[in-house]
Amino acid sequence: MIRFLQKHGSLNQLLFALLSLGGFAAVVAGIQQPWFSVPVAPAAGADSYRDIITSTPGCTVFFKAAISIGVVSLAASWLWKRTWTALSSSLACLMILLTLAYPYFVTVRSPNVSADATWLQMQHDNLTWLGGDIYLNAELGSKGWRSKSYIVDAPRQLAVVPLPSWSPWEVGLHRTEDLMLWLGFSNAFCQFAGRGWSLAIAGASLLFLGTLRNNHQLDYQRAGAAIALFTVVAVLAAVVGWSRPFKASHEINLAAELAGQKNYDQAKVHLDRAVSILPVLGQDTFYIAQRGVLDSRLGIDSEYALLQKARSLESNGRFDQAMTIIESIAESADPAIRREACRGVLRFAIQDFNCGRFERSAERFDFVLKRNPCDVKLIYLIQLQGIRESRIARVEAMRDWMYSVSARFNFGTKKILRAVAQQNMATATGLTNDANEIWAAQSRAKKP
Repeated sequence: MIRFLQKHGSLNQLLFALLSLGGFAAVVAGIQQPWFSVPVAPAAGADSYRDIITSTPGCTVFFKAAISIGVVSLAASWLWKRTWTALSSSLACLMILLTLAYPYFVTVRSPNVSADATWLQMQHDNLTWLGGDIYLNAELGSKGWRSKSYIVDAPRQLAVVPLPSWSPWEVGLHRTEDLMLWLGFSNAFCQFAGRGWSLAIAGASLLFLGTLRNNHQLDYQRAGAAIALFTVVAVLAAVVGWSRPFKASHEINLAAELAGQKNYDQAKVHLDRAVSILPVLGQDTFYIAQRGVLDSRLGIDSEYALLQKARSLESNGRFDQAMTIIESIAESADPAIRREACRGVLRFAIQDFNCGRFERSAERFDFVLKRNPCDVKLIYLIQLQGIRESRIARVEAMRDWMYSVSARFNFGTKKILRAVAQQNMATATGLTNDANEIWAAQSRAKKP
């Protein structure tokens, strides 16, 4: 080892070389792996968990191409003078910034994919948080073959990012969550972020550290210049990203003011302008409702107006008529309309379940599962209904479904989902009066 170091340079030089090689390897591996993917149903719907496919943002290919160009440029900068230069450090610094900008373009600029991810994350939270179904039914829900279980209603609004109700001059630490969301760093993104994105960040960071070597030692001047470049570009990019929600909020307020004056044409213009500024706003439940109201007032026969009509019928207690409309637009070509329609069907199904109308709730559960096969709350509900109806095979099928779906989630809370699925299976097995099967099911529930 000593002879090797004497032949090839100091340990310091070897360390920088390993950083550079490790960085190149990590970035190349990251380019080849997924950066972000959301499990969804195919166009024809999912009949089993094996039919589930993944949806990826269209911007991913451009980011991978840009990172590939950056790697080639970085290698060329070394070959040019056979050593790292200030240009090399700047290129590596820009590669880090590029990978950090990816969540913004996924969350804010890729509305369909980010809305699907947000809905799945909201259902996951609705099931697993301390006021969710699992904890709420931990005691009474285990009695009478789950007959005491009461299902918490699904979230009424799907909102990927919130709009500000405060002035930009009121920024403080208590606004940190909103500021991070507007840059794309949300729980939904982290839940479905792929290993490729993490490797790209790690690789770019290692390459940056490796390029700081000059004459076999750390070049502090080069490091300072690169950090200054990183800070300036990051701050400018963040300010641009943060400005978009404020501009969209301003357009929404103008639309509301004009609608109050019965100037519906101009109100719709400003509403559409808000979506052009913040594309993900088009997937927001409140935007869809406002668009439906304006279309109705303008006499436009659109799916937005139909959805709003269904909500009005529901609020007036005319549930069957509302359900007929919702089911009719569940196959819409507009992903936002499809998603809201399926959410409406699920809301009705939960009401049916809590009221003991199991035949109707089972039909509606299957309707939604075919279109949203990765909704973990829905899978849990179908298991509960299977126990109540003594359909053991159905409970077992949903347990396998839950295992397959949870494997596509990143957070460690997926162990809770698997544990409760196994526990439901153990409860259902008790209906067989088979002591060996009951013991085996309870053993599996302890180690999901």
